[in-house]
Amino acid sequence: MTLRRVLPAILLLAATAQVVLAEERPPTLPTRDVDVTYVMPTPAGAARQRLRYNAALRLLRLDPPGEGLRVVIDFAAARMFTVRDADRSVIEMAAPKSWMPGLGAARYTRRNAGRVSGVSCTNWETTDSEGHVVLICLTEDGVMLRVARHTAAGDHVLSLATELHHTPQAAPVFGVPQDYRRLAPPPIAGAR
Repeated sequence: MTLRRVLPAILLLAATAQVVLAEERPPTLPTRDVDVTYVMPTPAGAARQRLRYNAALRLLRLDPPGEGLRVVIDFAAARMFTVRDADRSVIEMAAPKSWMPGLGAARYTRRNAGRVSGVSCTNWETTDSEGHVVLICLTEDGVMLRVARHTAAGDHVLSLATELHHTPQAAPVFGVPQDYRRLAPPPIAGAR
């Protein structure tokens, strides 16, 4: 799986980690350790993705569909790592600032209460990194349970949590192999 295929899934997270300028502020990252499995509808069916977060270390691991690829974001160090086991490589880059809590310009508006996979959440309206209106259902402790793009035709679900476990996430889960080849990050459109 290429970085281009992984980034759309990661961009869903971007909407949850931007600053909130409205009076009410939802938590934009989990406040405790969590392991979440998401289903994302695709033209070919549904893809599964796993997200794990260690709150004390501020480490996030995303395992997109497919095998042997993971993305680790170290929020404390503002670094992002894409790890590919097949060719034993790592791409390291600065985590985009819009993914960091307290930065960016997104506004959140509280909507209604929701429930996803038996878990209560609050729907918040905001915009994604491309300016589209999205509804994000967040738990009180900052876990994203559903993301839907809001359109005139209705809400199109982009990601839906199917499993949620508040279990300790050990630091080694977020490890980046030191013996893997380091590759240069791909050029990012619009970057200078």
